[in-house]
Amino acid sequence: MSTPENTRRVTHLADLSRELDQAVMDLGRYEDMAVEAEADYKLAHSHAMKDAAGPMDLRKAEATIQCDELFRTCGKAAALVTMQRAHIKALHTRIDVGRTLQATARAEVNLTGLGT
Repeated sequence: MSTPENTRRVTHLADLSRELDQAVMDLGRYEDMAVEAEADYKLAHSHAMKDAAGPMDLRKAEATIQCDELFRTCGKAAALVTMQRAHIKALHTRIDVGRTLQATARAEVNLTGLGT
């Protein structure tokens, strides 16, 4: 049953598994980055609100202006986490498809009697 195609499929599944492991580790890093970015934004926004003068609407506007870059960084970090989760989901799907192809090929070989 060890044909070049089977060997290629097994190698490809192993590569996908390694890629999945790396993607999960990356997701952990990205989630940490997102938490830190959100905390930086919220803290800076709170300080800007506290330090601003005038009516509440103006203080909110001033804090938003002052924290614009941190807000964007926070949003980008959250988007990176979302994209990485989608990547992990796609890897799971690719692994499942590869396993199905491998099982189908194995069953076909067994049906022809070559796998015994």
